[in-house]
Amino acid sequence: MKLPLLLLPLVCGPMACLSAQSAPTNPPQITAIDPADPAVAVIRKTGEEQIGRLGNVLISEVTRTVATKGLVAAIELVHLKNFTLPLPVAGRPRVTAIKHTSLRLRNPANSPDEADQAALKVIDDALHNGEDVPALLMQRLDRAEAPPEWRVYRPISTMPLCVKCHGPKEDISVELRTALAQYYPEDNALEYTANSWRGLIRVSLAAPESVAR
Repeated sequence: MKLPLLLLPLVCGPMACLSAQSAPTNPPQITAIDPADPAVAVIRKTGEEQIGRLGNVLISEVTRTVATKGLVAAIELVHLKNFTLPLPVAGRPRVTAIKHTSLRLRNPANSPDEADQAALKVIDDALHNGEDVPALLMQRLDRAEAPPEWRVYRPISTMPLCVKCHGPKEDISVELRTALAQYYPEDNALEYTANSWRGLIRVSLAAPESVAR
């Protein structure tokens, strides 16, 4: 069993969900989609590009902040980080939300919804059963009188740098624990080791008309 590594530095607590609209209240029909299906290639590609964009920005900014100002400053940086959704491009899938979620949350704003929970369960079951973890998951969410929402998920794991803020409590300095308690009083994202599963990054998209339901 091998866990695919997406090296996102969730060192000091991830951003809350970024969304272009309010979350629908009516429960959707959730369909798992094969990422290898050529019919959804444009959806998959756009989702992967946005996950890579997020990772590159965080890796660069957090690493630089830790090196120049220390871990406490990096906690504040990530807590206050204001990401923006990409502008729509004609004929391309439109990104409607970007979210990090997990079974062990640091920020309660990242709590999984029903579809997120289904994706998290796929990874959790694979790990518990000693199976290979899928590098990518996709879903289509269908609601009455609404176009489908497409979701692309990527598992993420902890880098060695992440453990400085997500590792065993006894290994985290008093200064860091104080900062984490200030920004994330309900923190449950501790006791991780390097290269362990941390959660999922999810990109939600609205498909162009060329992509069938």
